Amino acid sequence: MQDNISTIICNAITINKDPLKEKIKPIINQLEKVFEENKEAILNANKIDQKNRNGFLIDFDHLNRIFSNVKQEPIPYGEVILSQKDDEKQIIYGIQKMDYGTVLVIHDGDPYILLEMAIRNLMAGNATIFSNHGFMYGTNQLFIQIFQNVLKQFQISKYFVQLYITENFDEILGNYANIDLVVCIGDSLLQQKVLEKSKNKTIVCGYGIFELYVEDEKNIEFIKKIKNSTPKIQIYAKKGINIEDLDVIFVEDIEEAIAQINYTGSHYASSIFTSSKENASKFIKKVKSKTVTVNTSPTIEQVLDIQESDLVYEKTILYPFSLSLSGEREEIIIYEK
Repeated sequence: MQDNISTIICNAITINKDPLKEKIKPIINQLEKVFEENKEAILNANKIDQKNRNGFLIDFDHLNRIFSNVKQEPIPYGEVILSQKDDEKQIIYGIQKMDYGTVLVIHDGDPYILLEMAIRNLMAGNATIFSNHGFMYGTNQLFIQIFQNVLKQFQISKYFVQLYITENFDEILGNYANIDLVVCIGDSLLQQKVLEKSKNKTIVCGYGIFELYVEDEKNIEFIKKIKNSTPKIQIYAKKGINIEDLDVIFVEDIEEAIAQINYTGSHYASSIFTSSKENASKFIKKVKSKTVTVNTSPTIEQVLDIQESDLVYEKTILYPFSLSLSGEREEIIIYEK
């Protein structure tokens, strides 16, 4: 039985963050180690999800890429940067990067999203509440347990990462007074629903959802391989193309395909498979996705396009070279980087 949403939010907002700053890097290193050590348990949980037709096969190479990518980035939480000294006014100008607080991540249940956003929010000093409809529940729940156990090893509250399964996102979005940032990762329908209901600052992303437009039969076998390896792909095909064993939406021409992708697509990554240079150029220019490929899998560049800078806010600091508090002048120290 999961906790109710009031308990989950209370757990998140009462976290003591004081011990976190110096432990973030060791926590990430330990997480990477524990995920590798628990590979068999993860695969077993993943098999149950697949058996229940509630998941896809976990790729450990992808998990390793997530750890590799985040470990290369600086940790922004609590960072203080000296931006300027004004000798004439005797004032120091600085910037401190602060955590948002409690971040609600609504997504489609993709465990890769859960892992990367949990790590990124930890690097930003945020508590994260994940919420989805229960897709890949076993795998996601195990990921949460691993994350929480590692946090406890470092005497950090396990409530930095929590999972809430619901069929009604209105319920959790209604707690806007105790949520500081909403991140929605999913298809356009999920994004629109959350944007309509959210009263908090909201970031949306279509990570991991792809669209293909096929207008000849030259690459059919390659397209079947893409579809089999990546479940979240919508294929549009020009009428008359023979595509067996694939769920496709047939369109009249490239103009209708572009219109469909721009209206209902994720705006994350799209591909065209064509022998026409003219149509390839038209697709590149008109499709509103962040990544567009020609005769290549749209999954070639899978990057969660939410940056660490999106998960913190900057506080501007102004103060004098020295400050008189009780008749005596005391020097103020600021970290320089």
